[in-house]
Amino acid sequence: MASVKKHYDNFLAEHYSWMFGDFNAKVQENKDFFKLTGIEPRSGGKALDLGCGSGFQSIALAKLGFRVLSVDMSETLLNELRNRSAGRDIEAVQGNILDYSIYADKGPFEAAVCMGDTLTHLQKTREVSALFANIYSLLEPGGRLALSFRDLTAELKGIDRIIPVRSDNDKIMATFLEYEETQVNVHDIVFVKGDSGWELRKSTYRKLRVGMHQVHDFLQHHGFSVISSEMQEGFSVIVAKK
Repeated sequence: MASVKKHYDNFLAEHYSWMFGDFNAKVQENKDFFKLTGIEPRSGGKALDLGCGSGFQSIALAKLGFRVLSVDMSETLLNELRNRSAGRDIEAVQGNILDYSIYADKGPFEAAVCMGDTLTHLQKTREVSALFANIYSLLEPGGRLALSFRDLTAELKGIDRIIPVRSDNDKIMATFLEYEETQVNVHDIVFVKGDSGWELRKSTYRKLRVGMHQVHDFLQHHGFSVISSEMQEGFSVIVAKK
């Protein structure tokens, strides 16, 4: 069983952006979402993107006029972000989002985002709570936090545990889930078309089972007010305010 970092370093980072389809369309989708939920620069103009990946949220925030600090554990994805965001006010930093020292002296932030299933990469629910405490301490009064994550608390059964991700003429990806009490074993499987036919690549890592109501409780415990909360294409999407 690979750690989250090893899973990305040795397997998933190579396929990450491809999984989501058109990159620019995904950035525009996030930009529209931020505007709709009131996440636009009005005062300090700084935004924090925790678990930024290849930049779907960071670039959207920068296009809205934010100065963005982007944190991720994958240097491969950070390099992709740097290449895609040349000329924009984005600082990309490698590190664990739980390492408060990375961003403690960079605030205060007007907005923070932790999206794209980043929360489920944490190992314990207490780490989710600790992350919210860190974010709250660095937000300006009235600052907003946007979250998205897969609620894995409801257990899929039988063949429903096999989930297609994406396919095209050269690549096919699917995921198989095995449930434990507090985590899910995620088996990522990719077939890549090569010169000699289809090649199988695979890797396994764990995701945390954390639900929307539990996240609400953690947010409110640390002083946040939940502004909106809904399901979008299989993701729990929450916006909260300090």
